[in-house]
Amino acid sequence: MEEIRALAAEHGITELRFASPGRLVGHVVSDGDPFDVIDFELAARELLGAEVRLYSDAVLSKPNVSPDLVAAEAL
Repeated sequence: MEEIRALAAEHGITELRFASPGRLVGHVVSDGDPFDVIDFELAARELLGAEVRLYSDAVLSKPNVSPDLVAAEAL
């Protein structure tokens, strides 16, 4: 888990949380490079050998958000 947290930090992503297989939630800085999320997903896929999708914690305020994203647990 330390490797994935370090990878997230390199891409400006904090408060990384596990929602379900292949789904992570994290805080993405608003003034960061918009490609950081994509770069993180690609690097995480390579590191873990599985598809990874990062959702900004901003998605939690949307209507009809998936329950697994709401219940995501810290890594």
